[in-house]
Amino acid sequence: MATQMEMLDFDYINPIKCIYHRPIGKKYVVPHWHEAIEVTYVLKGNPGTMYIEEQEHSLEEGDVYIVNSRLIHSFDTVITDDQRIVTLLISHDWLRHCLPLTTKKKSFDLIKRPKKDSQMAAFNEMIRLINVLKDFEGQGESEDNILHHLSMEVELISVMIKNFTVEKEIEHDIPEVISRIIKDFHDNYQEEIQLSDMAQKYNYSYAYFSKLFKKYLGVSPKKYLTLLRIQKAASLIETTDDKFSQIASDTGFPDEKSFYASFKDKYNRTPLEYRKQIQMIT
Repeated sequence: MATQMEMLDFDYINPIKCIYHRPIGKKYVVPHWHEAIEVTYVLKGNPGTMYIEEQEHSLEEGDVYIVNSRLIHSFDTVITDDQRIVTLLISHDWLRHCLPLTTKKKSFDLIKRPKKDSQMAAFNEMIRLINVLKDFEGQGESEDNILHHLSMEVELISVMIKNFTVEKEIEHDIPEVISRIIKDFHDNYQEEIQLSDMAQKYNYSYAYFSKLFKKYLGVSPKKYLTLLRIQKAASLIETTDDKFSQIASDTGFPDEKSFYASFKDKYNRTPLEYRKQIQMIT
């Protein structure tokens, strides 16, 4: 069983979080996993690539991906006005509490499009409900709105379970040790990390440690750590007014110069240019 990596907070009432990603340009998300079921709907265009375990998928308009709990997945995308993605995160705790037998015996099975023509009506209904939830965000917190919102969420979950589940357990191709190593990165990226010490912690030589990690993640441990820090820095640029020197320090870069160089290499713009772009759309 994989070690839980990303903690997601759900409120007491709603089983679903809906995120309509803003057109901020480059959007990279390092390989990660969580308990929640994740639904990715490509609303517009061809925004990039999604990776699920070791499988690569080119995102195309109309695609829907349901990622089961604890599967490693990542994104390398460019989000613009003409290339938009909607993400839904469904609380695994809610499913386990309300539908214990379903949660135990079934897993979701939908990548891109339905496998059977008989599923198309349900697929179209699922997309309609995703769009309803997307458009419902920000419509107020009256009790009538809360009740309507909840009913749409439950209806969507019902459509998904009735039409896009199979009776099987998910097989994880990722070894447990890789899960623990990634968790170490996410827990400690703000600190100075000696990769040779981490390899020793798991009783590996650094050469074998690096080879094993790259086999399953597609990048070296050093590259993964840099990409994780860049992702965290991009989030701080989006959500705070912190100075770039502070962001570099808070995300584990040794200095502001290395932060600038790494950020520009991944996002094709400086942190300042990225912040100005964000400010133009907010």
